[in-house]
Amino acid sequence: MRRDPADAAPVVFDVPRSGAEYPRWFAASAPLDLIQKSISSYVEALYRDVTDAGATWLYACFPNVVVDPNRHEADIDPDQLNGMWHEELNPSEKTKAGMGLFPHVVSNQALHAGKLTLEDARRRLSEYYLPYHEELARILRMAKESAGVAYHLSCHSMGATPPATAKDAGVRRSDFDLGDRNGTTCEPGLVDSVAACLRRQGYTVTVNKHFVGAEAVRRHGDPRNSFHSLQIEMNRSLYMNEKTREVSENFQQVKSDMTVLAREVVDYARSRSR
Repeated sequence: MRRDPADAAPVVFDVPRSGAEYPRWFAASAPLDLIQKSISSYVEALYRDVTDAGATWLYACFPNVVVDPNRHEADIDPDQLNGMWHEELNPSEKTKAGMGLFPHVVSNQALHAGKLTLEDARRRLSEYYLPYHEELARILRMAKESAGVAYHLSCHSMGATPPATAKDAGVRRSDFDLGDRNGTTCEPGLVDSVAACLRRQGYTVTVNKHFVGAEAVRRHGDPRNSFHSLQIEMNRSLYMNEKTREVSENFQQVKSDMTVLAREVVDYARSRSR
């Protein structure tokens, strides 16, 4: 789903991992309440009004348990398929933990009773993953052609604290963690502008601490050619109860603050446009 502003700046806010529209053919052995926990709930709503600031809003309606747009298309565990894949695979540590392109573990439970068929896997790529990335790339190309530069903010949410298996388990994460893959996906000015705006609004901000940025910014960020991509991870405790999964009384304030952030990024982008 895409929302376009009346006077578009070369800025796109994309929300790739908050979808909850399951395909009719999707089948899982895990309970729905556990599956839903893997979704970055409400992020699309928090950023929905960025169009009021002049930014484009792009949202993947499909759940990341169908196929994860924030994973590389070769990030597949060959053991989860019922046959040989047509290209070389490169499973990451996330995939080995069950959280790859085709997730197969949710809340330490198996997502599917058996292996994925090759037909099923290809359908997830061709009908969901690739069209989403192609549309995001198209919007960024058009922005670059028009303004000479394109800015991409990939919007996500993170748990308030790391999982129990992490070294820093139990320690509250920052309100926002910005990821540019250690300075490789966008110019420093974009990071500084976003961080400064969030801090002015009273939030704590870290950079490349909890999440350095995954496939969305890696795939679309190319600062040498004026494509700048930054991942934004928001602490879920700011706007929702992680146990009940209901929005908190602070939700509307956070939503308003994200529109302020969009205005900051749009102003920054227009100052850098030709």
